[in-house]
Amino acid sequence: MVLIRSIVLLLLILVGSGLSLSTAGTAHENHQKAKAQAEQSTRQRVSPSAMQEQMEDHREAMEAQEPKTFPERLISWFGRMHPLAVHFPIALFPVALVALVLARRRGETVELIRSLIIVAGAASVIAAGLGWLNGGLTINDTETVLMLHRWLGTVLALIGGVVAWWAWRRRSSVHSGRMVAALGLIVALLLVQGFLGASVTHGMEHMMF
Repeated sequence: MVLIRSIVLLLLILVGSGLSLSTAGTAHENHQKAKAQAEQSTRQRVSPSAMQEQMEDHREAMEAQEPKTFPERLISWFGRMHPLAVHFPIALFPVALVALVLARRRGETVELIRSLIIVAGAASVIAAGLGWLNGGLTINDTETVLMLHRWLGTVLALIGGVVAWWAWRRRSSVHSGRMVAALGLIVALLLVQGFLGASVTHGMEHMMF
């Protein structure tokens, strides 16, 4: 019962924080896109008629790509939840790692850490599934960065799911050295995955100083 209550409490807290982070991230992304479009229009200095034709072509292309049937719209809607879902494993795995390292140094047993690992692993599987819906069910993307992001996310979901199952089935495994190593590997891969995810939307040079 303690574990179930801890998981429910964590989910309620993280849903609220995840929604705020997703809203902020979407606003920032829209601002960057609008800024880039304005700069591009200034550099090109195209005529009003040519600009109107470009806008019409863009609108027609977007309309052609929009889902038509209800199942297609439903899949697209779920796929757009991917940016929201990724905040859970990104936040929970590092927190679980730090908490576990501190608990092991002090010789403490904290049941909350086990809940963090289980929720983080489940969230990583959900986030990866939504990512596949968002990026399309294909195994070979035209963009290298997107392909790396897709498959690294899939690997992270597999590792996270296994670690969560391990923590669920074996309570004693949570405070082992192997769990620390597994969480450390996941956090390291999350750093790479975060860079690739930002590169998909902002370009590979988004972290240049």
